[in-house]
Amino acid sequence: MKPHKITAALALALILLAAMPRNASSQNIVDADERLLAVDSITASWEAWTSVGISGKFRMAGLPLSPSVKIYMVRDSSIFISLRAPLVGEVGRAEIADSTLLVVNKMNKTYVEEPIARALAYYPGGVSDLQDLILGRVVIPGFGLLSRELADKVEIYAEADGSSTLVATKESAIPGFNYGYMISPRWLTGALMVLPVDKPDVSVVLSYEYFEKGYDLDFVYQSDKRNYTARLELGRPEYDAKGFDRIKLNSGFTKLPFDKFIKSFK
Repeated sequence: MKPHKITAALALALILLAAMPRNASSQNIVDADERLLAVDSITASWEAWTSVGISGKFRMAGLPLSPSVKIYMVRDSSIFISLRAPLVGEVGRAEIADSTLLVVNKMNKTYVEEPIARALAYYPGGVSDLQDLILGRVVIPGFGLLSRELADKVEIYAEADGSSTLVATKESAIPGFNYGYMISPRWLTGALMVLPVDKPDVSVVLSYEYFEKGYDLDFVYQSDKRNYTARLELGRPEYDAKGFDRIKLNSGFTKLPFDKFIKSFK
């Protein structure tokens, strides 16, 4: 699977963004009034929701097939992701619920299970932030979904092509990490990039590409030791959707450490 062409350009822009010191004298920084207008434009299309369902395809390097995917989320509470293959049925499941992360590979009957607090040990946010990122929304870690009330937590820089870059202020930054968003000229989230300060060889990128009937969400993890690439090709979110039952494991399933579990998909 190859990431979108846009990913490389956005990743490079965000690397430069994270590496360069920002200050009030930067020529393209927007002032407080323009920042509020930009935040209003970014958030204008975001619908309030209680539950949401999204269907599509999942693609990951090394997988022998591209299963269909169904996502169901309950606001601030849970995320369920089911992968299904033709003639086989459900081949994988991910559940975040009851403060636990559970991911199951049904093909070889293995799973990984961790407290969500451990899975997000270096992240100050929670489940609601993950939900918003899946929906292509801008999150300020530790503060929540971007809004007018959080406009002073970010700095926004206008680019010559009509796009914008958005970074946290020093007061709202994540200790040990640099991160930034690219916002398209249509005020849609183009990408999020996260760079650990003490691991310059590591980068995590979420990038989005939008279509008439949905959007693609690419995930890329890169380091000098390993690379992971995955894509969700998603349709439009269906709000107030119906969910599905929790998965049930029996003694035939084997629990694995996270790194060995990832290798079990190959």
